[in-house]
Amino acid sequence: MATNPASPGGAEERAPDDFTRIPHQSLGALVERWSAARTRTFLAKDGEADPKDLVTELAYGTRIAHQITAGRWCVVAELLRTGAVDSWAQIGTMIEVTETEARDEFHGWVAAQVALRRRTGTIGLTEADAAELFSLSSAVSW
Repeated sequence: MATNPASPGGAEERAPDDFTRIPHQSLGALVERWSAARTRTFLAKDGEADPKDLVTELAYGTRIAHQITAGRWCVVAELLRTGAVDSWAQIGTMIEVTETEARDEFHGWVAAQVALRRRTGTIGLTEADAAELFSLSSAVSW
């Protein structure tokens, strides 16, 4: 693949079918690449946007969203531990889901963290941590 001097840092252009393997990059680098493609797409005349730019915009935008939201359940856990929230409706509003979705997704995250701890022995939540979080999550109102 050729190097594109117009892309950030002369980064290598990738074919649209290769976007399942976006290389690990800092959030800043991802945003820079996404923004450059978004700008070119925005400035293109109707029907003349480069398909590679469209794929870049979609793929990098998705990766950015995942990186940004990856830690939200850790933040929710801390909010529950500190008593900073009164209801799942508050949490749902903050992350733009229903209160039921917020609670259910949080419980799913806790369960996944316990499973991760069982597999790795070090990473994830202990059974005691999970019990604490389930108790705290039940204590906030609907």
